Amino acid sequence: MKSGHRVALAQDARKTTIIDIKTENTGADFMADNRRIISIQIGDSARQDLYYADASVGDRSLFQGVIRIRMLIAQGCVLAGYGLKGFEVPLLKRFLAVTIPEANTLDLRDMDGVKRLQQKTGRALLELEEVCSEYGIPADHRRLMDEKAEPLKKRQEILAQANEAAKQLVAKGWNSDSSLKYALDTIVTGHAVLESYEEFVQKGGAGDTLFHKYAVGDVVCEHRLLQALQQPSAPTSASPSV
Repeated sequence: MKSGHRVALAQDARKTTIIDIKTENTGADFMADNRRIISIQIGDSARQDLYYADASVGDRSLFQGVIRIRMLIAQGCVLAGYGLKGFEVPLLKRFLAVTIPEANTLDLRDMDGVKRLQQKTGRALLELEEVCSEYGIPADHRRLMDEKAEPLKKRQEILAQANEAAKQLVAKGWNSDSSLKYALDTIVTGHAVLESYEEFVQKGGAGDTLFHKYAVGDVVCEHRLLQALQQPSAPTSASPSV
């Protein structure tokens, strides 16, 4: 039996929970421009717990989120997420000194169903909503954030920031048009997330805010995707969002 299969079997026998983070990042660099972690979400499709940086209530603070993560690791729980190893794992260590051992991680991007979809599309990097769509899993919370981000593209200061970032990408060999589109899309999304987070904080962490829906929405999607990926059947064609 291959070592990868042994690890998968061992993880299957342990409790698995989704972990996701949101960060303050209004730059064009997906990793380098992160300033802090603003929230940690832990749970599954039935229940999601959100801890945030500016919580006035102690049991929802990032400190409590860190305690929860360390407790789950101590219990042998597998922490899963889409892009977990490239995002959550290094940023939790960088900002909150939380180390998640390899044995306690399951990155959905490493699962066979996602690998097959990468081969099918010829693309190594697929967004969460693209994979969810292939499995018929709604991801409307992401569309709502995109709608908030779209008007921000008209702000002169954001356009100037995107143009400067695009120049740096062109210097690295990127196409000029794709550089500007990538920089602008990334920057406005970061601003939209931060603005929605600030509104969420002002409303005391209310569950009906855009940020809350966006943050816990990823947990729900990722858990449903995990369940789908664990099934032996191939991906289904996308079904309408409900």
